[in-house]
Amino acid sequence: MTRRLLLVLALALGGCLPDGLTDFDFQALQPPAPPDELTGEALVGTASDGGLDVELVAARGVPHLGYVRLGLRVAQAGAVVDEARIVLSAAPEAGPAAGAALPVEAPATRADADGVFRGAAFLLSPDTTARAFTVRAVVETASGQRGTVSFAVEARSDIWMQPADDLLVSWTDPLRPVVGDNLFAVAVHRWTGTAFEPVAGLTPELAPYMDMGGGDGHSTPHSAPRTLGAGRYGWDVDFIMSGGWEMTVHLTPPGGARRTARFVGYTVYEP
Repeated sequence: MTRRLLLVLALALGGCLPDGLTDFDFQALQPPAPPDELTGEALVGTASDGGLDVELVAARGVPHLGYVRLGLRVAQAGAVVDEARIVLSAAPEAGPAAGAALPVEAPATRADADGVFRGAAFLLSPDTTARAFTVRAVVETASGQRGTVSFAVEARSDIWMQPADDLLVSWTDPLRPVVGDNLFAVAVHRWTGTAFEPVAGLTPELAPYMDMGGGDGHSTPHSAPRTLGAGRYGWDVDFIMSGGWEMTVHLTPPGGARRTARFVGYTVYEP
């Protein structure tokens, strides 16, 4: 009942509730739940050095431009390594930023229950056309075994990173949006000519929208924005329906013009 009430309120606030449309009628208009996408891991590559065998995996299928959750499985003489220090780095192979260091998140020092050391990297390109990247990992086990491995990564261009004039806006969370409460977060970077720097101090706005066809559509409840640090901004969003959404993010620098990034085709699933 609460979710139905929120749905009606969202429609009313959006000013797009057609005359005579009832809660029951609106529910009949809801499209079928979309088929779930791959949420598991895909093997990106394998490499060996210093007696260590390393697998690089990426969450949610093949790697894409923007924020990519990466993981490494490490084995020594066929035995799984569950404790190690891993220094992760990444760089584009071509384009104006070729060789420039990309922002990364260091993997944990202990593997999870699946034997994976979890980290992440931003696969960024100033003009969004570069697709080839190198991901490098220096692995040192608790026993002192050390190896350096590199992986060639081909990243697809899709919804996860959107340009907004001179800004690159990467959708970071959630990995799998669902009906109900979610933290929707983006990370903003700017290419300076030598580095990709996080952009702080922006005034963010969020405009979720679901197009129901025939000129009808609606928003969904969400909180005021908050700054998450390192150029990241987030909102608590309560998605009231599954299906395709448009997540429009406006970003205004102090004294500057507003930039806009649109994540069109943002899919929300049933829990």
